[in-house]
Amino acid sequence: MARETKKKIAFLGLGRMGGLMAKHLVDAGFDVTGYDPVPKALAAAKKNGVKIARTVAAAVKGADVVCSSLPKTDIVRDVYLGSGGALKTMRRGAVCFELSTSSVALAKEVAKEARKKRIAFLDAPVLGSVPHLERKGISAIVGGDEAALKEHRDVLDAFSKSVTYMGKSGNGLLMKLVSNHIVFIQHAGMAEGLAFGVKAGLTARKMMKFLQGSVIPDLMHYKGSDMAARDYSKVIGHLGLSYKDMGISVNEANDLGVPVPIGAAARQQHTSAMALGFEHADLNAVFEAFLNAMGVKPKRKF
Repeated sequence: MARETKKKIAFLGLGRMGGLMAKHLVDAGFDVTGYDPVPKALAAAKKNGVKIARTVAAAVKGADVVCSSLPKTDIVRDVYLGSGGALKTMRRGAVCFELSTSSVALAKEVAKEARKKRIAFLDAPVLGSVPHLERKGISAIVGGDEAALKEHRDVLDAFSKSVTYMGKSGNGLLMKLVSNHIVFIQHAGMAEGLAFGVKAGLTARKMMKFLQGSVIPDLMHYKGSDMAARDYSKVIGHLGLSYKDMGISVNEANDLGVPVPIGAAARQQHTSAMALGFEHADLNAVFEAFLNAMGVKPKRKF
């Protein structure tokens, strides 16, 4: 019986993330050819079993799937739409997984140009960084041609713990931007809170040890679903009480001379939600303040 031909993968961008992804693809048995303008990145990839190309065009020629992990939006544009760009050389029927965090508008533009050449371009950014990728623990979020994803999902599975299809072109990137927005606000809030505690005389390490063992890391699980459903009837904590508590913490921080702009902004959104009549609803109802500000009619019952 004839041996099955290995799926040919081109990988554009072999930096810290791209290099690791390419290595996982080689380890999974794919035939991987890579390109990067940095000689050191090429040398590292070669040691990991990646075949080396000297141009984008040479890397993508004949590939079944093209993956890219690139640092800037303008580089993504040049790699796909530039004079020596991938779309000019890729074969019809090939599929692109663009794994970078880039512009939604650009993803739609490239996808449109790719369709003219019978190429499926999917925005497929990943959530997670190098430590997660080392253990194949990143999450891929995909927008674009669902049939193309189903056919070549094995490529993303080679280095991801999960692959989530979000719908049309650009939706993968939108979900990545939403994810980053939440993560970076949480991260800044963590820093703000720790600084507040340090100023008050607590130690950062002891505070973090307590926080890591508390209910806070599970917030998405025990609060997130009801917020998404706009169901505020399961009152774990009244909005009015969280408003009161945040007032105390913000005032205490101010008395100590600690800037807490994130906390002050969050309390203002609580104020807005209370003005909409949600004082006795679950504190998830702060969601209504944001929705109302963008023109969504607030709920009247909870």
